[in-house]
Amino acid sequence: MGQKCLKVLVICTILVGSAGAEAWDEEQLARLASGDDGAIKGAVEGLAERYDQVHYALMQGLFKGEVYRWGEREAQHGLVIIGDEEMDDYGDSIVPLFTVYPEREPILDEGGEQVRISLYDIEEVETGRVIRALIQPYLMQMDLIPPLTTKRRIAAENIGNKGSAGDIPALLRSLEGEADGSIRRLKRVSLAKLQLVDMEAEVRLRAVGELEVLRSPLAIPVLKALLQGDEPDARIRARAVVALQSLERFSSLMQVVQTVFIGLSLGSILVLMSLGLAIIFGQMGVINMAHGEFMMIGAYTTFVVQNLCLAVLPPAYGDLFFAFSFPLAFLVAGGFGLLLEALVIRRLYSRPLESLLATWGISLILIQGARSLFGDLTAVKLPQLLSGGWEMAPQVVLPYNRMFIMALVAAIVGALLALFFRTRFGLKLRATTQNREMSACVGVPVRRVDAMAFALGTGIAGVAGWAMTLVGNVVPNMGQTYIVDSFLVVVTGGVGKLLGTISAGLGIGIFNKILEPLFEAVYGKVILLGLIILFLQSRPTGLFPAKGRSEEL
Repeated sequence: MGQKCLKVLVICTILVGSAGAEAWDEEQLARLASGDDGAIKGAVEGLAERYDQVHYALMQGLFKGEVYRWGEREAQHGLVIIGDEEMDDYGDSIVPLFTVYPEREPILDEGGEQVRISLYDIEEVETGRVIRALIQPYLMQMDLIPPLTTKRRIAAENIGNKGSAGDIPALLRSLEGEADGSIRRLKRVSLAKLQLVDMEAEVRLRAVGELEVLRSPLAIPVLKALLQGDEPDARIRARAVVALQSLERFSSLMQVVQTVFIGLSLGSILVLMSLGLAIIFGQMGVINMAHGEFMMIGAYTTFVVQNLCLAVLPPAYGDLFFAFSFPLAFLVAGGFGLLLEALVIRRLYSRPLESLLATWGISLILIQGARSLFGDLTAVKLPQLLSGGWEMAPQVVLPYNRMFIMALVAAIVGALLALFFRTRFGLKLRATTQNREMSACVGVPVRRVDAMAFALGTGIAGVAGWAMTLVGNVVPNMGQTYIVDSFLVVVTGGVGKLLGTISAGLGIGIFNKILEPLFEAVYGKVILLGLIILFLQSRPTGLFPAKGRSEEL
């Protein structure tokens, strides 16, 4: 009996507290709707001190100047939040209306449609600079706890830069329930930054040690400011010097790691583009200036498959388009290459100038055709599985999409090695490369091998276009960006040398990313080109020159 009475008492207490909270909220809404500056300021101060997530939509609307009073609405004292401005059928400006409490939800009319009215029919709740300054700390603290990871990450960094000692309790509360490791580290960094201005020296000393342990580059300017300031405690200054040196060494190491990774990523893209060119140019001696457009064909194939899958498949399976488009990008680009070889290239063997001009003209035709069909700019959605990245260290994230491209290049290289050295087609291709006349005499179908090699090279370019949709937009002239660099990779590595193509592609990618921050992008490119020219002056046949007729690929 006693337990039942206790349960009833608890329930009644909760109900009374809930009713009291609702009555208090209604009182603040009435003050906001009063139009009196003092009442509005008092209501905002009370809401901010309450530290309740239920007021987030209202406070955010007040901060952005989106809270209005609509005289025809009785609920919530007529307060509403406006949406984006729209045009009605008569060309007049109207706005959709949302509730201010407890959540931002559409206000519906009797027919179930969202209410939209003219701005002239509502009155804004004025919030000046002083009131917005009262709201900002509340919003920063509330942004630490919502389910959106991106929002928590931004708030965790901002509160360390713009917050004050008064934000420490909210930061500590949010740390208790933070499950994301990287965001938790950011919150700890912000907490230590706020504690550096504490009155107690021991607290400041622990904060410096915490910043050193967390190894975040965000702590470097803070420690520099501490050493340049008027910190009176010698222990703290000494610890800050050690911490700053440790952080700068770690930051330099991570910068090198990130530069190498970005260079390898760019080099992998160059290798992927150059592999097909190495087969066509290196094995067959054809200068195919339209090679970049086969990459574009692979990218547009991925775009078309994406749109078909999004129209047919349920949203939960929308990312399957990326897997479906992989073989299609290879087959479509390879099919176009086979057609081009049969109609044009076959008639231009051993005529390098004519083949260069013809393929350049074909390149322009393909670019204009793509522009006519798809427009100037399209994009492929990044699959959810490849979004985000691996946080190797604080503020050092290696994107999954670029790691995937690097793994793809390794897989394609392995497949090509198996094809060249473990199949009859590879044997015929290498034989044709070494001596076409002798190969034809012993029964090798040289013309058919040439056609299949050209289709293979253009198919690999299509796969390169499929992979490029992960890191950039799909545009008609996207192949023009990489065609010159691809030729440089093939020539620098050694004509017809697969290992040389891989080495040159990765090397050029890394050197490019090393030179960019030192000399800017344009000058870095010019310097890299000059270095390649100097290298070819000393080794005209590239890194891995052919040594004789019996030399294998």
